[in-house]
Amino acid sequence: MAKMQTQVAPGTQADWNGTHYEALLTPRETGGKFGAFASDAGPGDGPPRHRHPKSDEVFVILQGRLRFWCAGEVSERAAGEVIYIPAGVEHTFVVVDPARWIAILSPGGLESFFPTVAAQGLEIPRDLAEIKAIAAQFDMEITGPPLALAGS
Repeated sequence: MAKMQTQVAPGTQADWNGTHYEALLTPRETGGKFGAFASDAGPGDGPPRHRHPKSDEVFVILQGRLRFWCAGEVSERAAGEVIYIPAGVEHTFVVVDPARWIAILSPGGLESFFPTVAAQGLEIPRDLAEIKAIAAQFDMEITGPPLALAGS
């Protein structure tokens, strides 16, 4: 079983699964209440379907456009828009146009997941079992495949 690494510091960056991540705020600075990270990625990139059993999540879209799937409902958000995903709600998204966004989770901790799996060289789908075990330590349950762009 993979060992969880310690909480990252703000400014920690990682490239993983087609996306660039930068930790902005960690539970250390917020008494455990929040975590935030900035991400950017190109069209077709996005995570597998998942949920955060204990964490609410807000996405703030800074550039581009993302297509979200939340509990069976599909919607799109573009620069200047936000989306709220309550704790426990299964969701995923795919980048439609090159995008940059900030994800804020309460409570925080997910911002340390990306540097952890990137540092171990783990890849989806090759290392999915190990990624799922690590994700569970960061309040993330991977539940299904990523969302694909039509024609990709």
